Amino acid sequence: MARNRTIYNVMALYVSSGTATGTTTGLLGADLPKQLSRVQSFDEDFTRNFTDVNQYGNLAAIDRIEVENPDVTASFSYYLTNGQNERDLGLNVYGTGTNDSALRSCISGLLSKATDEKNYYLTIVDEGQDAAGYNGATTGVIGVGNGFLTSYTVNAAVGDIPTADVEIEGLNVRVYTNSTGIIPAVNPADGANFTNKFFRLPTATSLTGVISATTIPMALQPGDITFSLASDQVLGFDGADLKVQDFSLSLELARTPIQKLGNRFAFTREIDFPVTATLEVNAEVGDLATGNLSTLLCGETNKNFTISMKSPGCDTNRATSLAYLFKGAKLVSQSFSSTIGDNATMSATYEIQLGGIQDTVNGVFISGNIVP
Repeated sequence: MARNRTIYNVMALYVSSGTATGTTTGLLGADLPKQLSRVQSFDEDFTRNFTDVNQYGNLAAIDRIEVENPDVTASFSYYLTNGQNERDLGLNVYGTGTNDSALRSCISGLLSKATDEKNYYLTIVDEGQDAAGYNGATTGVIGVGNGFLTSYTVNAAVGDIPTADVEIEGLNVRVYTNSTGIIPAVNPADGANFTNKFFRLPTATSLTGVISATTIPMALQPGDITFSLASDQVLGFDGADLKVQDFSLSLELARTPIQKLGNRFAFTREIDFPVTATLEVNAEVGDLATGNLSTLLCGETNKNFTISMKSPGCDTNRATSLAYLFKGAKLVSQSFSSTIGDNATMSATYEIQLGGIQDTVNGVFISGNIVP
């Protein structure tokens, strides 16, 4: 029977629990991907790159061949919870309360290649059914193979649920008619499909339950976000009297395909360094404070920001569900704006360069209320 339409309730998004090419052999040893929670959107596309083969004597190309692998991209967004999604995507996430001396950059797993390359799966069940708890014949799966994280952005604002936006670059797209099959990743040397490495998608769940230290929250709320600016972190404003309205924290991990003769695909996609992380903040202003731009030219201390998001509820002693530590930042730009009828606002942008795995002074560090 033909499907009339496909909407969000029939879908669930997964990411491979191991690396994209894995070591699983045989169906019983198949990779069991992890389901991502609170997903709001998913997009996937590919573009093939053709080169014309022309010659004297023929007006039209005698062939069009692919000397470069196709461009495969995917993007998705989800509501922030407790850091479990971030860990499943390959980012380094600590348990809340970790000592600063033990911190490692959120991209340390990507740098060491332990969690850099993943497969992604969007399952689509029968029309009219919820994917959560569905045990019937799965209609299909869209798989993105050899996926590399290229962008991770966190957005939070007054009146909105905090959200993460993720972008992926991959090598292959593969479509299945059930929830078990050969992984979508390909061998970069020749673009060949694997024949002995499999995946099995677990039954999707709502990932809801009683809020506890090991439970994923329904959603974090803007009223539970603690993000304060100190007077030495802005120029000319009393930091304690600034009313932060929204912020955006972004990691742009641009990738360069590394190719060599004899390989049909790029055998790896390496991060372009230096990597700059950006924090943009908008706030309604209060009292002024002394400040002088020229003094910053003679020397400026690096700035550290802590953004904490508590678990939902009314208890004043609630645990921190998710936190971002933005360390070693410089104030790059600042603006002041006022118009008739609106509150005066201040916007500031900070940047840092992410350090190596052992660098605990510069970078972005993520902690969450997750099981170690």
